[in-house]
Amino acid sequence: MGQKGFCRPWLWIWLLAWAAHRTNASLLYWSAYVTIADGNRTLGPCECGLYGLHSPLNSAQGLVALPRNDPLACNDTAFDAPEEPWIALVKRGDCLYTDKIEAAKSQNASAVVIYNIDGTGNETNEMMHPETGDIVVIMIGNAFGKDISHMVMNGSKVYMKIERGNPRGLLSNPVWIWIMCFIFITVTALTLGYFTIVSVRRIHQIWRFRCEQTHLKSVAQKAIQKLKVRTLKRGDEEVGSEAHSCAVCIEGYKEGEVVTVLTCSHFFHKSCIEPWLLEHRTCPMCKSDILGAKVSHSPKVFEEMSPVLRCVAFIVVLTKERSHDNPAFEEDMTNTVKK
Repeated sequence: MGQKGFCRPWLWIWLLAWAAHRTNASLLYWSAYVTIADGNRTLGPCECGLYGLHSPLNSAQGLVALPRNDPLACNDTAFDAPEEPWIALVKRGDCLYTDKIEAAKSQNASAVVIYNIDGTGNETNEMMHPETGDIVVIMIGNAFGKDISHMVMNGSKVYMKIERGNPRGLLSNPVWIWIMCFIFITVTALTLGYFTIVSVRRIHQIWRFRCEQTHLKSVAQKAIQKLKVRTLKRGDEEVGSEAHSCAVCIEGYKEGEVVTVLTCSHFFHKSCIEPWLLEHRTCPMCKSDILGAKVSHSPKVFEEMSPVLRCVAFIVVLTKERSHDNPAFEEDMTNTVKK
């Protein structure tokens, strides 16, 4: 699995988030129930309001008050505020929601109701008004807001009550929630699958490498057994000579020591060179390969193994990587693989 396939689900999530942002759609917001009473009649409650995105979802009630000079409440407008709890009713436009809210809040309004611009009917939009504190803020439609404004301007004392309604937005839609769950599960499954494949590949590479090393050690052990071995005697030119020393341990040769002579004619202490050859399979001095061209460094014997034998060999390699010092065991293992 390439990086393109791995990143594609995240690309879809990013596109969905971008689309939500471009359509000004919030993941979750709340409607508001609004009740109006002017002494003679009561209208509502109707689910015709929408809480601001930074507003507390609290209830509020009080007399409706309008700005004195500017219905938009953008220029430090004073409100005809009564002494009892009151709610500011202002029109959307010309300045930030935050400016309108702060103007009403500075005069102790219990809540701020912003009605939409002309020509939008009773459509409402989400409002962002950060850092406005704990004052309740809702939006209502233009037609509804104008009706309330006319009632107040005609001298009626209009009482308004605001209550929390129902959740709206993408997260309130069960279909959208199922889609998000499906995307999350898909991305998680793809991620786990990707790392599983990578892990299996690495384990297989390690297995191949260790099998190759085990096979080469087995062949090297047989080659070492065929090398010439001799015991140094008094009078041999190597004994006590400063010109001759073992390249592995950097020590001179002594009478009675056993040396191994390689195919390249270089010789070393038997106890020094054999462990070296098992690991490196080359002469420490001239790098001559003791195996010659008889063994391929990518043996096909393991590629031709049946799945069962591969599993057995894999377990043996992992648990007994360095335990094959017994030539008889090596012989049995090699014969089993070849069968």
